[in-house]
Amino acid sequence: MVGRSSTLRILALLLVASAISNANAVSCPQAITMLLPCQDYLVNPSVKLTMSCCQAASKLNDMVHSKVDLKDLCSCLKQAAASLHVIADRAKSLPGQCHIQVPVPLDPNVDCSR
Repeated sequence: MVGRSSTLRILALLLVASAISNANAVSCPQAITMLLPCQDYLVNPSVKLTMSCCQAASKLNDMVHSKVDLKDLCSCLKQAAASLHVIADRAKSLPGQCHIQVPVPLDPNVDCSR
């Protein structure tokens, strides 16, 4: 369950993201909102991966159609992961566990400019 402070951080992040978001296939705030079912899994090592998280991640992955969209989404999620203290190993394992092919590794050190 997302606590009040987590919800406030997410809302603040959405406001910041909307200010820097480009007009693309999926906006940064929309991407973060779509991935909310994954938040508990990504920040808490004792939480199990849920089907709703995998469905959300798959749907978001399907919405990325161009290299520009991919770069923007990569930067957005990298910033969000740092703000929300995502556990890197959990993010890295998510595509494999959800059987999703992602075009870039889910890694806090990924170069989003490529």
